[in-house]
Amino acid sequence: MSQNHVYAIFSARYAPHTGGVESFTQRLAHQLVEQGNRVIVVTSQLDEAAPSHEVQDDGVEVYRLACRPLLSGRLPISRKTADYNRMFEELADRGVDRVLVNTRFYRHSLEGVRFAKRVGAPVIVLDHGSAHLTFGNVMADWFVERYEHAITHRMMKLDPAFAGISRASVDWLAHFGINTSTVIPNAVDVGQFRQAASARDFRSELNAHGKTLVAFVGRLEPEKGAFAFARSAPLLGDGFVLALAGDGSQRVQIANLDAGNVILLGRLDQSDLSALLRDADIFCLPTRSEGFCTSLLEAAAQDVLPVMPHVGGTDEVMGWDPVRFGVALEGNDPETVARAIREAASQSATADELSDYVARNCSWDNTVAALDAAFEGIR
Repeated sequence: MSQNHVYAIFSARYAPHTGGVESFTQRLAHQLVEQGNRVIVVTSQLDEAAPSHEVQDDGVEVYRLACRPLLSGRLPISRKTADYNRMFEELADRGVDRVLVNTRFYRHSLEGVRFAKRVGAPVIVLDHGSAHLTFGNVMADWFVERYEHAITHRMMKLDPAFAGISRASVDWLAHFGINTSTVIPNAVDVGQFRQAASARDFRSELNAHGKTLVAFVGRLEPEKGAFAFARSAPLLGDGFVLALAGDGSQRVQIANLDAGNVILLGRLDQSDLSALLRDADIFCLPTRSEGFCTSLLEAAAQDVLPVMPHVGGTDEVMGWDPVRFGVALEGNDPETVARAIREAASQSATADELSDYVARNCSWDNTVAALDAAFEGIR
C-alpha cells in the first residue's frame, strides 16, 4: 500500500448485529487499521442502546445514523434528523479520501455515494449478492425485486465504481447492466479463527461420539435452506447428528420436526462457533444465494468438508469442475441434501489441505491488496 488513507466504510448493518456483510465490514476495518489507516464505519442505529458515536478498542471509529428498522431491521431506512445531518457535517471534516459502500440496495448506500461525491473522494460500491433478495413470500419477493432494480438504477446514476465480493457477484451485477471485472473478496484469518475456539466439546454435548457431526451455520430462513437441511436428518439415520447454529423464522418449524438427531443451538459467539466447526465432520449450507459465504471460509479454516451449491464464492474455495474440496450440492430438497452429506462422509480426510489452501488464497492481506488496487484503478 503506497500510503495511509482515511477510509469511510458505509454498511447499513454492523456489529453487534450479525451477518456476512457485518462480519466482512468489521474484519476489513480492523485489518485496514492494523495496516496504518484510519477507518470510520458509518452504519445504522438499529438499537437505541448502541452509542451513536464511538471509537472501538481496535481503533475503528463508528457512527450510527438514525433509521427506521423495517423488516425487523433487515431493511433500515435512513431518517434525516438533526443528529443525522450533524454527523455528516462532522464526517465531511475528517479528511476521508476513500469511500467503500457495502451493498447497493440500501438508502444508506445511496447516502454513502453522495457523501463521497460531496467530499471529492473516490467511491466503490461492493456488491455482496448473487441473486435477488428473498423473504420466502411471493408478494414480498415481488416487491423487493422491483425495489432492488429501482434503487440500483438510482445508484448507477451517481456513477460510482462497482465491484463484487466474488466472481459470481461480478456476474450478478451484469443483471442490472453494471459491467465490472473487479473482485474484492471475502477472507478469513485461519490462525486467529482456530485459536478463538472455546473449550466446549460439542461432540460430547450433542452425543455425537462415533457419529458424523454435520454443522449448519446461518440464519434459519428459507433462502438458506435451513428447513431442507433439517428434513434430511431422518433420511440419514442415527449415525448422523445435524447441528444448526443460528436463529430465524424457521426455528419453530424445525423444532416441530421433533427429530432426535437435529439439534438447534441458537446463535453462537465466535469462540463457540469455532469450537463447533472444529468438532464437526461436515459443513452443509443448502443456500439459494450467497456473495462469498463467511461461514464457508470459517468451516474451511477448521478443515471441515463443505457441502454447498454452486453459488457466490463457493468455487473460489471448493473448486468447480472438478470440485477440489467437499461435495457440490445439486439441489436443496431433503433427498439431495442427504445424498450429498453421505457422499462427503465417505470422502477421505483432507488433513489440513483445505485450511492451508484458504490461508494462502483467502487471506485479509489479499483482500486489502485487492481493495487498494481497485481504488488505484479509479481515474
